[in-house]
Amino acid sequence: MTQKKQKTELERKLHSAFLLLSTLVILLSLGVTLYYDVTRQKKDTDAIISGTAAYIAMLPGVVTMLEEGYPDPQVKQAVDSLCDTIPDINVAVICDKNGLRFYHTDRQKTGDSYLDGDEKQILEGSAPYVTTGYGSKGNQRRAFHAITGADGKIIGYVMVSVFSARLTARHRSILLVHFCILGVMLLASVVLTNAILRSLRKSLMGFQPEELLRRYLRQDEVLGAVEEGLVASNPQGIIIFANHAAVNFFPDTETLVGMQVQELFPDTCQTTIIETGKPEHRRSWVINGHTVLANEIPIHTEDNKVQGVLTILFDKTEMLRVSDELFGARSMLDALRSFNHEFSNKLHVILGYLETGQTQQAIRFIVNSNLVSGQLICQTAELIRNSELCALVIGKMMHAAELGILLNLAGDSCCIEQDMLLPVDDWITLTGNLLENAIEELSGSDREIKEIKLGIYCRPDCNILVCEDTGGGIRPEVADHIFEKNVSTKGQTHGMGLYLVQRIVKANDGKIEIDTEPGEGTCFTLTFTREEKNHV
Repeated sequence: MTQKKQKTELERKLHSAFLLLSTLVILLSLGVTLYYDVTRQKKDTDAIISGTAAYIAMLPGVVTMLEEGYPDPQVKQAVDSLCDTIPDINVAVICDKNGLRFYHTDRQKTGDSYLDGDEKQILEGSAPYVTTGYGSKGNQRRAFHAITGADGKIIGYVMVSVFSARLTARHRSILLVHFCILGVMLLASVVLTNAILRSLRKSLMGFQPEELLRRYLRQDEVLGAVEEGLVASNPQGIIIFANHAAVNFFPDTETLVGMQVQELFPDTCQTTIIETGKPEHRRSWVINGHTVLANEIPIHTEDNKVQGVLTILFDKTEMLRVSDELFGARSMLDALRSFNHEFSNKLHVILGYLETGQTQQAIRFIVNSNLVSGQLICQTAELIRNSELCALVIGKMMHAAELGILLNLAGDSCCIEQDMLLPVDDWITLTGNLLENAIEELSGSDREIKEIKLGIYCRPDCNILVCEDTGGGIRPEVADHIFEKNVSTKGQTHGMGLYLVQRIVKANDGKIEIDTEPGEGTCFTLTFTREEKNHV
């Protein structure tokens, strides 16, 4: 009984809402129509009386009558016939410039003076106009037109009018018609509302609305409790559902519903999935600093048509953090072991210098060795989480330090092995050749500041390698040929490093940017993106 009562209340609300909406639409449409009908009738009436006044003023007999100063029976007959032909005209008056009536539809007023005041403008040379004035028979809508003589001077005027009461009666008839239409449309809206409700009952497949609502709420609670982010979108790419875990990826957004999937997930394959109906699994995305694995699954209808895409987001940030800590500890331990071995070798070198009496060389070697500290090595191992690449960079630091060159790794660098878009061997080739070129450039120069700054930035969708030195820069005549094989400014045995760099960049559809200025230094920037690799 309670369920039936709830059903009745819901249907009553739907019935009232449909009726209210339809009534508002009908009233709005009829109101606009009524306004335009009344306005159009007023304009038509003004056009009729204005045209009639102009026609009477152009009659030859009217001009002759006013010039001679006597009423003309033929003019009266012609104007009477015209007024009888046009039922909208109630009053027609012909006056001279002194206001003396030569014609009036009411014969008793012929010969009287017309002194209403509305005629003043027309006698002063105004263009024809229409006004609303009060006459002996009530309000009138009046049209004035000047009568000019043979010399072009105004000798009188014509006034044609219609009673406002007649206009009001027509407005009432229009209003009555609209009220009848309103009644018919309201009756039709009631019938259509009932038909829509019956159709809704059938579409619910026997379920009561409250039961469907309870099922939806339970489903929403279950999906909201899932730790993975769930985002459902329609074929147009508009999000129609997102659980709490998905919304948490965007802390500045209260809801994702109604937004475009492409705006939130630029790497989505929504269009391809809609066209092919094939899912995409375990794709790595970066969303507001969160590294996630995304599965995009097509949503099929009963006839196997794709009606949308379900995106499942697995946040692996915490897992990667723990993995990074373990990997970082291992890399740091390896780096410290290599540093300890290298330090022992350096002690032997210093000892050899001292035993052979080469004190200044020993001092210079110690000073240069201090350019690479244990803290710098630990920091490098913390930022570069690949053993081979980390060992290469530390080795280049040692080599550069022996030559009095300071090689620094940018503090904001970040290189995690699973985010590297290129094989490790390619990374070693790129980094090693760029650093070696910079070291050779600075080792043979007499510049006071000898520094190299290396930056390695790896994200799942983009990898960037930056190598900047304070050398002499690239000469303009060499700049266009530096990537050619065996082209070098350092002798015939060089010229392969940058050639190999360009070959790897082209093979991976990357980009090379060179910023150089003679006497100031050179900066190489290599960029690789996941989209470009997928395109290949």
